[in-house]
Amino acid sequence: MFLEYVRILRDKQPLFFLAENVSGMLHEKHRLALCNIIAAFKEAGYLISFKLLNAMHYHVPQERKRIILIGYHVDLNKGFDFESLIPVSRVPTLRDAIWDLRESALPPLKGNETNREACLVPNHEYMNGGFSTIYMSRNRVRSWNEPSFTIQAGGRHAPIHPQANKMIHVGKDKWLFDPNSQQPYKRLSIRECARIQTFPDSFIFYYKNLAAAYKMIGNAVPVNFSYALAKIIYKDLFAPIQEVKENKEYSKNTTPIQLSLAFS
Repeated sequence: MFLEYVRILRDKQPLFFLAENVSGMLHEKHRLALCNIIAAFKEAGYLISFKLLNAMHYHVPQERKRIILIGYHVDLNKGFDFESLIPVSRVPTLRDAIWDLRESALPPLKGNETNREACLVPNHEYMNGGFSTIYMSRNRVRSWNEPSFTIQAGGRHAPIHPQANKMIHVGKDKWLFDPNSQQPYKRLSIRECARIQTFPDSFIFYYKNLAAAYKMIGNAVPVNFSYALAKIIYKDLFAPIQEVKENKEYSKNTTPIQLSLAFS
């Protein structure tokens, strides 16, 4: 997929690109691969900036560390400045995101199939099923006053709803559900996961089996996180061109790529 990404950049030469990947990409064992990826982006004609960011610092109620790579076309003669991103002063919590949904989620139909229009809130239904030993190897419950764990691309790995007590550590890589929890342990619903990924309720997910919905949502980049990055890119690339258009001053040294944007 990376090679196809580079091929498209070479062929289409967009003004910029943004790539996102998991934090493990920065592990020492992947150093050579990362260097090769950056080199390929540069060879395609882009100035590259990258940094590990946590989405919870950008209006997302979830701990989600991702490496962000942003390339600006060399003709623009500038790079993305991650220092322009302003983290929030207060990290949003599960209470902020899903408190109003706490009493209206539906269990699935047989075989984890969707309730469709029977959901009181669109997509507000949760997956049933057992929990693997890997899942039970650590606590999966965050309280209402904390941000969520990372929303992963699979219902089997969805965090537990904050209504339940935190899990009990009983040994190395082994946790148990608290038998004294006043509320049952259940997975976050599809809509709750979507809220935590900062999708608006008006964004409807279509699926037959609930597993497909969890996969779509977990694979997405949080909307608010994307917006924070997009605002900086817009300011860097489009605001200066808008000023040029308003002033009607076009330098003889303006590159073709800048001219094409200015008159678009």
